[in-house]
Amino acid sequence: MARKIVITSGKGGVGKSTVCFNLGVQLAKTGARVVMLDVDVGLNNLDIVSGIQQKVVFDIVDVIEGRAGLHQALINDAQVLDLYYLPSCHTYNTGKVSAKDLQNVVQELSSSFDYILIDCPAGIDFGFHRAVFCCSEALIVTTPHISSVADADKVATLLCHYNLDGVGLVVNRVKPKLLAPQDISNALKLKLIGVIPESDALNIMASQSGVGLCADLKINKAFKNLRDNVFYADYRLNQQIKY
Repeated sequence: MARKIVITSGKGGVGKSTVCFNLGVQLAKTGARVVMLDVDVGLNNLDIVSGIQQKVVFDIVDVIEGRAGLHQALINDAQVLDLYYLPSCHTYNTGKVSAKDLQNVVQELSSSFDYILIDCPAGIDFGFHRAVFCCSEALIVTTPHISSVADADKVATLLCHYNLDGVGLVVNRVKPKLLAPQDISNALKLKLIGVIPESDALNIMASQSGVGLCADLKINKAFKNLRDNVFYADYRLNQQIKY
């Protein structure tokens, strides 16, 4: 059965989709079978970050409404053998996709994959709860800014109402003279499992091509550390996390 992990943030613009994509790439490179879903129906951008937008024939709404099977909608990454995408839909009334609909899709995927990564909509409305409902773990992404940390705290409080196996913290766009990742972790009382430095190379890549993957060695190391921590970490143990 797959580990079902929702990547959430509360606040938009923190790099959540880029974190989701790069984590998926790194997990799949170990030989794990990984599928990623963007469940921000109507406002999705994971397909842009991953560079698959021109390959989409069927999407998750087609699957839910019976116009296509999962095997028809899944897109295999062009470079990473064990990485797949289930595209979202750009134009759709998000309220028509229920939490149960999404849970059924995730449950069907679960028997074929080791990891299901769900890119959660920003905010804490229906889309957030729909995404969290079908998952067993959560990663909260924040940046080292007070407003982002405050929103992450609200999300962490909401996640307490779900029966999740664990909740971890990823601090993105870290640079000197801003809030320290460990201080953020302590303030939020969340296990710090990922520290991603600010990267001009990654920002340029994403802004020019839309693809959130680059050859920056420092960034690659940070995402490999995040991958290892996701793979090994028991969120309930006070163990040393690598970053």
